[in-house]
Amino acid sequence: MVQNAIVKKIVQDGVAEVSLLRQMECGLHCDGACAGCTAKPPQEILALASNKIGAKPGDFVEVEPASVGNISISAAVFLLPCVGLGLGYGLGMNLLRLSESTALLTAVLGLAVGFVPAFLIDRRIARSRAPEFAILKQLR
Repeated sequence: MVQNAIVKKIVQDGVAEVSLLRQMECGLHCDGACAGCTAKPPQEILALASNKIGAKPGDFVEVEPASVGNISISAAVFLLPCVGLGLGYGLGMNLLRLSESTALLTAVLGLAVGFVPAFLIDRRIARSRAPEFAILKQLR
């Protein structure tokens, strides 16, 4: 999904920090003339973007998410706890032959075990400071 952003600063050669603009009804094409505009987001959303076009601070640019396994990593982070929950319940009911209420406890334990790798993957991504977006072109 392509978004509009403003280049805030150059972090290093080929990487810029951008402020993402939320998509609004008016498209935010007012060039700042709408001082009382309630459509403008109250806080900035900052992200890193690869800057292969040489955009400078203050440039209005078009960015797209870097597609380096975003979907597969997201699926893993969301599915691991669900798989742990199902395996915990199945293990408790079928393999250990526990009562249903006790099997629910093994399901909760499986859920907790599923959260551990999901949490570690999320932490690794958060610390990785790799560009999340790529600058496509300068708009103005």
